[in-house]
Amino acid sequence: MSKHRHEHLTGEKPGSHRNQMIIMVVFLIVWIVDSFLLRITTFLWNLAFFWVYIVIGALVIAAAAYFMNASHKDLFDTHVEGLATKGVFSRVRHPMYLGTHLVYLGLAIATFSLASIVMWVITFSFYNTLANYEERILEERFGDEYLEYEKNVRKWIPV
Repeated sequence: MSKHRHEHLTGEKPGSHRNQMIIMVVFLIVWIVDSFLLRITTFLWNLAFFWVYIVIGALVIAAAAYFMNASHKDLFDTHVEGLATKGVFSRVRHPMYLGTHLVYLGLAIATFSLASIVMWVITFSFYNTLANYEERILEERFGDEYLEYEKNVRKWIPV
């Protein structure tokens, strides 16, 4: 990768891409097996009309698409130099990871799979670890500018 194209990006934790793929595959296996084959932890699905869960899950996934798309636009289409603090990055510090969390959560909600919700918590913990790693690098790279940004913009819940 050329330094010019990606100079605004934080360093990534070694092995993070591989681990993200592994956690995605494990989540999808748990979700598919529990939601459609064994249905062991989907017993609460009968508490409401099935379409309620599907609509809520779809809305969560739509929010995920917004955060992922907006973060890619803000980073790559506008050619950010330095610390990304505009657009969606002015509302949440990790919009790409938030989008990923919301996809997993939306799928778990759509089928009300408790096993998938447990996997979502594990996935969230994994991505939180990645975010913490990247934040340490950003703090080293941008110093007080990043610390000020960190004070004003939430890590996971958009303002």
